[in-house]
Amino acid sequence: MTTIPNFDITSDLKVEFFLPDTSDNAFIIGISTLGSAAVLSSGNLFIIGESLLGGANILGGGGEQAFTWQNLSCTVNKAVIENGGSIQDQLYFQPEPAAASITLQTYSYDPSVNTAFRPGVPVRIKLVKDAVDQIIWSGVIDSIGGSYTINGQNLLQLTAYDSMKQLLNTRISSFDSSNVDGYVSPLEQLELIATQFGTSISALSKTAEGRIPSQTLTQVIPAELITEAIQVGLGLFWIDSATQEFVFIPRPDPSILPDFPVGGGYFTLGSSLLGGIDVLGSGQIVYTIGNNHSTQYHLCMTDISTLSSSDEVFNSLRVDLKSDTDTFVVQENVDSISLYGTYAKDVTLNTTDVTELERWSDLVFNQSPTDLVQNIETLTLDRLGNLTEAAFLLPGELIGVDFSQDILSILDYYTITKVSHYLDSNNWLTTLDLWKEA
Repeated sequence: MTTIPNFDITSDLKVEFFLPDTSDNAFIIGISTLGSAAVLSSGNLFIIGESLLGGANILGGGGEQAFTWQNLSCTVNKAVIENGGSIQDQLYFQPEPAAASITLQTYSYDPSVNTAFRPGVPVRIKLVKDAVDQIIWSGVIDSIGGSYTINGQNLLQLTAYDSMKQLLNTRISSFDSSNVDGYVSPLEQLELIATQFGTSISALSKTAEGRIPSQTLTQVIPAELITEAIQVGLGLFWIDSATQEFVFIPRPDPSILPDFPVGGGYFTLGSSLLGGIDVLGSGQIVYTIGNNHSTQYHLCMTDISTLSSSDEVFNSLRVDLKSDTDTFVVQENVDSISLYGTYAKDVTLNTTDVTELERWSDLVFNQSPTDLVQNIETLTLDRLGNLTEAAFLLPGELIGVDFSQDILSILDYYTITKVSHYLDSNNWLTTLDLWKEA
């Protein structure tokens, strides 16, 4: 994805709702009222005594022919959308439904006036400009609140969530991960859940190390199974807005990352030279955010927040095997304990054996209280009217923080855990929640 020049939020950003087509007076069960302008049969609807069973006509009741995606951007006062999650105990990712808070200024779509505009209506936010036609957020309305003033002004505050909310609260009929090996990988476990949920694994996903014991379950809420896959695979998980597929990305291994180059820039591992092409991995560009404008893939910073807290640091870690709590491993930093006392974390992991416990604890055990950047903000619509790459950043991606002021210098890689966009008619700001694993 590249920068999009001359981007106009009011025309190039579409906030669309899946609503009855007002050009067709179809009678829609649950929405239309008797005596209204809506009729029981119009367009390609089924007409009693004329249409044939099996024909192209349908029996009116809200089929897709009666609904269209309608752009209500002109009524949008502001919107805040976010995708990602948080970090649990500074150890692993905790997924959260992707959320949208949208403020409308309209009476036409007030639920008290328009019975079609209500919780459950699908909503999506799209970028449509030149060759770009991309959904950056999608979900369904969860709640609608209205406020009114004596001078006739009104605001509708919509809260919407993506299908993650349904996933974490649904029940799937069966889950069977049994095989000859007696275990599955984290991605394989998520794929079994995806199939039962009616979707699939996104091509964005990557495999991760880790073994989860096989099991057979019926009528199960999948939230715990998803958490197991995230914990064991040390990954980040969300649902792709455009395809509704599951995305699982293992967090980067800090031990294989190159040193942050002085003056900004990045490298293709094993191939780039100083001054060469600035990419990380197999052709993947990694952007930096900060106040160093000389970096090739630079995004301008507007704000940065850091936090150093005892809650973010532990020096004693015990990891128990879920199937046998007498099997566990302990890692401790003796020097840190002698200086500061013990800050302990206990984790129960659903994996296969002590070898897997040791592998997992080696990856997560760290005691660094420095460089704890919590979040960083950037101008997604820059001062020249260009839409920057920040509009397309996703959880699980790496971002470089390149900030220096007086004697303070922060030069390092971080993993994006949540992407939050603030939009109004003139501004687009993106805040990235960041995680430094080690």
